[in-house]
Amino acid sequence: MADSDEATHGSTLQRPDSGGEHGPRPARGAVIEIVEKGRATDDTTAGSLIVPDEIRINGQPLLSPRECPVKVHEMQLDDSSLVCVTLTLLARRVSVRAEHDHDTPPTHNT
Repeated sequence: MADSDEATHGSTLQRPDSGGEHGPRPARGAVIEIVEKGRATDDTTAGSLIVPDEIRINGQPLLSPRECPVKVHEMQLDDSSLVCVTLTLLARRVSVRAEHDHDTPPTHNT
C-alpha cells in the first residue's frame, strides 16, 4: 500500500470534494514505534540486538504491561499487504460515547 493510500475500513468520513477545503478526513493507520530508548545499533553481534523498552503511537509514549507482549502479525510482501499489530495498553481513562456528547458523566441529585 502506498503512503498516499488510506485504509477507510470502519470510517464513515469522506474526503473533501476539493483539495483546498478543510473538513473531516478518513481514518488513517497509526505510526507505531517499538524502540529501545537511548541507543543506536552497530555492526557488532551485541550491538545489532534490540531490546525494546518503549512503545509509541504517533510519537506519544504509552504504558504497556510487561506480561502482555507486542505482537506484529505475519506480513505478505506485496502491494496490498497491511501491517497489523496487537498491543495491550494501560489506560488512564476509557470513554465510550457519541462523539458530540459531553465527556463528563451526568450528575445525579439524591
